[in-house]
Amino acid sequence: MPRKFVLRSGIAPVVLSATCGLATGQTFSATIPQPTLDRWVYPFAFNPGNEFFAPLFGAIEIPGFDDRDAQLLVGFNTAGDVPTNLPPEWYTVESISLTVWVGVDEQFVYDDTFDSFSTLLQTSDPRYTPDSDLGKPVEVFGVGYRNGFNALTFLENSPFGGPPLVPPAEGNRNVFAAVYDLTATTATDVSRQVRLGFDASPLGIATIDPMSGVMPGDLVPVGTEMTADLDPCLSGGQAYLRRSFSSGRINLMVSSLSPAQGGPDGGSGDPSYPSFYTKENATAAALGKFSRLSFVVTVRNPADFDRSGFVDTDDFDAFVRAFEAGDAEADIDGSCFVDTDDFDAFVRAFEAG
Repeated sequence: MPRKFVLRSGIAPVVLSATCGLATGQTFSATIPQPTLDRWVYPFAFNPGNEFFAPLFGAIEIPGFDDRDAQLLVGFNTAGDVPTNLPPEWYTVESISLTVWVGVDEQFVYDDTFDSFSTLLQTSDPRYTPDSDLGKPVEVFGVGYRNGFNALTFLENSPFGGPPLVPPAEGNRNVFAAVYDLTATTATDVSRQVRLGFDASPLGIATIDPMSGVMPGDLVPVGTEMTADLDPCLSGGQAYLRRSFSSGRINLMVSSLSPAQGGPDGGSGDPSYPSFYTKENATAAALGKFSRLSFVVTVRNPADFDRSGFVDTDDFDAFVRAFEAGDAEADIDGSCFVDTDDFDAFVRAFEAG
C-alpha cells in the first residue's frame, strides 16, 4: 500500500507518496542460481539460445568480423527479489557479482588483469605494447542494443543483427558488450575496440579463487568457477544497474579478446580461448553449474535523506551538510563523484517528494 507523507516544517505542506516500507530505506540481498536467458552471441550460432557451450573469442582486426566476435549474454529476472518500477535513483547497488563455469579443459590461460587493446595490435604498429602476462581476461560488461531491441525484448532466439542479414558483418549485432556514460543513456559498442583503437573498462574481470590452486598463467581446468565482482563506479555501472533493477532485468555480457587462434590477427595454432557452460548443458544441470548472479541493493527515496519517514527541510539541510563534506551519501546520481549534478538530482527528488 502507498504511504502518504506530508512535507512539514515551516513551509506549505505538500502531500507526497512513496512505496510502503521503502522511503526510509530497505536492503535486499539475493543469489539467483540460474539465468532467465543465456545466449551465445556469435554470427554463426545457428541454434541461438540452445547451444550447450558458449566459446568466447576475438577475431582481431579481421575484416568482416567484430574484434569481440563471440560473446555470452546472460540475463536474470530480479523482480521477485527487488521492488521494480521505482525511479532509478531510488536504487543503490552495494555489491554485485556474476559467476560462470568453465566448460572446456585446459584450453585457455588464466589472466586476472586488464589488458589494453594495444597488446593485440601487430608488433609493427607504433601503438603496440607488449602484454606483461599470459592470456587475455574474461570480462563482464553492460549490454547495449540496436534496431529497437532492449533488455526486455531481446530474447534467446532474437536475430543476431540487422542488414546485411548474411554474416559476417561488422558493427551490426543487435546486442553487444557496451560501456555507458554516467547517466546510462548512451551505450558505446566495444565489440570493435581494437580496430577503432580505444580501451574499454569492463564492469568486472572474472577471477578464480586462489584456494582452487589455479593461478594466473595456468591453464584452466574444466568445471572451474570464475566470478566477476562488478564495480558500479566503472563504465556508468551504477546508473546502468539502477535502471536494470528498476526494470526487473539485469543483462550482462561476458566477453574475451582471446584470439580464436593464437597470435595477432587470428594467426594459427590450437584454440586458446575460454568456453563456458550454458543453462542448456546437461553437465551444468546435473552439477548445478549455472551462471548465477549475487547482489546487495538498497532501495530508498533519496529525498528522505535523513531517513525520518518524512520529506522536509531537515532532509535538505542534512543533504547540504553531506554535500559540502563530500560524503559518499551525497552521491545521488550514482556517478561515484559528489558534484553539482548530485545537488541538482537531490533537488529534483526533493521537489517530487
